[in-house]
Amino acid sequence: MEFDLKRMFRYERNVGNQDRKIRYGAGILSILVSIFLGSIPLLLLGIALLASGYTRFCPAYAAMGRSTLPPCCAGKKKEAEAHACCGGEKAGQH
Repeated sequence: MEFDLKRMFRYERNVGNQDRKIRYGAGILSILVSIFLGSIPLLLLGIALLASGYTRFCPAYAAMGRSTLPPCCAGKKKEAEAHACCGGEKAGQH
């Protein structure tokens, strides 16, 4: 595994649907726990997880050259360019 800072700043989608759902769940849980514990770092972690799920981009994945998208959708920047398997066009519109 190789860490590349230049790759980290290029925006290419690298978070798949299942990973996205996990990030949403973990982000919401982290925010709720942070409210009860009064933990600012946990709150920031939750916000970062929600943001990376929403944008479908993880800078750490990008720097490591990793992606959880199916191979047919890797690197697509817009939803319209993607396939139904990764949250883009609806099935049957290909």
